[in-house]
Amino acid sequence: MKSTEVDPGLFTDSYCKVCSAQLISESQRVAHYESRKHANKVRLYYMLHPVDGGCPAKKLRTDNGSVEGDVDKNKCCTLCNMSFTSAVVAQSHYQGKIHAKRLRLLLGEPPAITSKGLKRSHTCEVCSVTLNSVAQYHAHLQGSKHQNK
Repeated sequence: MKSTEVDPGLFTDSYCKVCSAQLISESQRVAHYESRKHANKVRLYYMLHPVDGGCPAKKLRTDNGSVEGDVDKNKCCTLCNMSFTSAVVAQSHYQGKIHAKRLRLLLGEPPAITSKGLKRSHTCEVCSVTLNSVAQYHAHLQGSKHQNK
């Protein structure tokens, strides 16, 4: 089942609400809707916003063939749609970043912001110099040019 058949308001010719993507041209629209990144976001969206019993994509099945129900946590994770070969692999998954991120999204917690992309600058007002790190700032304060000013 295509995602456009489920909720036509989410996916238009000019905008994808799931990915927050503005689609300008026909080629861009086709490339976006066929991309793996879009498919993953749609799958996650339907896991977090179930409509008529959940995601239109395949559902995990237990050994006896019933859909979801009482699923053995050491065999599969319904949140991430993954199956495991052993309890050790399952425990590794449950302690991992991907499962934790999806669990936070399911619980409605805002995503964690990392400081990797943030640059902090330190400015010496006396010398009108901007420095990139605390170490550079302290070295500058002890330097002769700053001491003279």
